[in-house]
Amino acid sequence: MGLLKGSISYTKYYAEGELPKNYQDAFLESLHLRRFQPLTIDGEDEQRVGWVPVSRPLEMDVTFEYNEVFYNNYLNLTLRVDAWKFPGSLFKAAFAEAEKKFLAKKGREKLSKREKEDLKVLVGRKLRHQVIPTIRLIDLCWNLQEGIVRYWNQSPKGQDLLLELWEKTFPYIELIPANAHTTATRLDLPEARLRALTDLKPTSFHAV
Repeated sequence: MGLLKGSISYTKYYAEGELPKNYQDAFLESLHLRRFQPLTIDGEDEQRVGWVPVSRPLEMDVTFEYNEVFYNNYLNLTLRVDAWKFPGSLFKAAFAEAEKKFLAKKGREKLSKREKEDLKVLVGRKLRHQVIPTIRLIDLCWNLQEGIVRYWNQSPKGQDLLLELWEKTFPYIELIPANAHTTATRLDLPEARLRALTDLKPTSFHAV
C-alpha cells in the first residue's frame, strides 16, 4: 500500500520510451492480460503476481475501469502478490506425520532425497486446504507527463517483481532506477560535467 494511505517510503524510477497512440486503450488492454489471477488449491503455482485496481485490490475477478486507472496525468495501479506460505511449526509437524506413515507403508527407515522433496510437495498441497494464501499489495503511481514512476516498495525482491511484470505489461517503456547518476544526466549540465560523472567514485563518510 502507500498511494492512498500508509507509508510514504517509495522507490523512484524514470520511465523512458514513447507512449503509443491511444495509449489509454492500449494500457487497459495490456493490464487486462496481466491482471491478477487467484491461486488455486490444486494448481501448480506457489505464487502469482498481477495488477489490480488501487481501489479494489482484493477483488478476485479483476477488471480495470478508465477512471480508476487514470487520474489527470497519472496512472495508478497496485501490484498484488499471493503466495502459499505455511507456519514453520505447522509444516514441520505435518511433514513428520506424513514421513512416518510413508516409511511404515514401505517398511523402511529413511527417505531418499527425491522422496523427501516429493513428500514436501504433497504435504504443502494438503496444507492448502487449511490456510489461505498470504497477500502483498504494492501501490504504483506513474506520472505520464513527467515520466516518473513511484513504487511503494524498497526491497530487492519487490523491485524484481515490478520489473518482471512491467516488462510484460509495458514492453516499450523502460524503467530506469532514479539515483544520483541517472538524475544528473537529466539536468541541463555542460558536456564536461556530464563526462566527469563517469569518473565519480562513492565515498564513505563513516569511519571504518
